[in-house]
Amino acid sequence: MTAAGLVPVWRLAPPPRPVAGEPILGIRALRYEAEGRPGALPAIAGLRLHAVGVGGTVQSFDAVTGLHLLQDLPPGPRRILVTDPERRFLPAATTISIPARFPARPTLGAGSPDRTAPPRLTIRLHPSPSRAVPVGMTAVIGRLCDRAGRGIALGRLECTTVLQGEPARVVTWTDAEGGFALLLSGEAPRLDAPPPPPVARGLTVSRPNPMLAAALATDFPGAQPDDLDVMAPDPLAALFTPCAVRLHAADGQVADCAPGHLPIRPGRTMRWDLIAD
Repeated sequence: MTAAGLVPVWRLAPPPRPVAGEPILGIRALRYEAEGRPGALPAIAGLRLHAVGVGGTVQSFDAVTGLHLLQDLPPGPRRILVTDPERRFLPAATTISIPARFPARPTLGAGSPDRTAPPRLTIRLHPSPSRAVPVGMTAVIGRLCDRAGRGIALGRLECTTVLQGEPARVVTWTDAEGGFALLLSGEAPRLDAPPPPPVARGLTVSRPNPMLAAALATDFPGAQPDDLDVMAPDPLAALFTPCAVRLHAADGQVADCAPGHLPIRPGRTMRWDLIAD
């Protein structure tokens, strides 16, 4: 009882905090480097996870593991959109099966039900043309558009390159306006050597099919195909069609290079606008 002898002490104590449930989904996002590479650390912070058709989810970020965590996500297949409010990276989408909900403090012992570990996955995010190119990075920026000058959203650019002395391929995608940033981290020149001359790398460009292009024009983040970064060749070919392009410099001059090639300057950023034929 209190000093007044009227109210029990326990009634004056603050109510206990609810026990937070274990996060239902964890996604670690890494910076894309090249095809066949796992992605570059550190994990990307500051992203937004949106479960399509589900409201009231709680998101947090674990700086130790680099996981973006979602709570209060109902079981079943859930489409997750990953976007960057700071526009450093292009959006991505994935669909994952969420297991049935389990209690925050499960009963231990022989009679307790089996628990399914909450899903954890890693995705790679491609650079957005809105972000600044790191100093000293070999890069090509520009815009992919049609003959009428309209930007082509979600165009696919694949460039041959060298990474750690070995042949490699780097893929990037255009944003909603057709802009792109192709970062070739393995093409950095040696600091103890004279600046290297420009070189040409192989370039393959594909554009989305009409149905996908129409959906992207309405909702670019929401129309992203699932798991685009790891999509198998057959479904990729069903969504994208190869196209020939003409390279134009910032002043409108046509590039002096063979078709299917992209001039780059190691250690520098060049601009080439691509006109799809």
